[in-house]
Amino acid sequence: MNITYHSGNNAPETKSFKDVAEFLLLQEREIPAIQDHYQVDALEIAGQQVAFSGTIGDLFDAYNK
Repeated sequence: MNITYHSGNNAPETKSFKDVAEFLLLQEREIPAIQDHYQVDALEIAGQQVAFSGTIGDLFDAYNK
């Protein structure tokens, strides 16, 4: 899982996770892997681009079911 995101006027960054489960686990920590308010620019899961629009918090909510 690769997430490209940005905050405000900052340059985009990409963070990689082994899979969705690792992303969810690391987001539940007191200090999450990526801040919830950051905007998602691109999402790739298992080598496939996934259409998604929203924040990191929205992404967490979408997969934490």
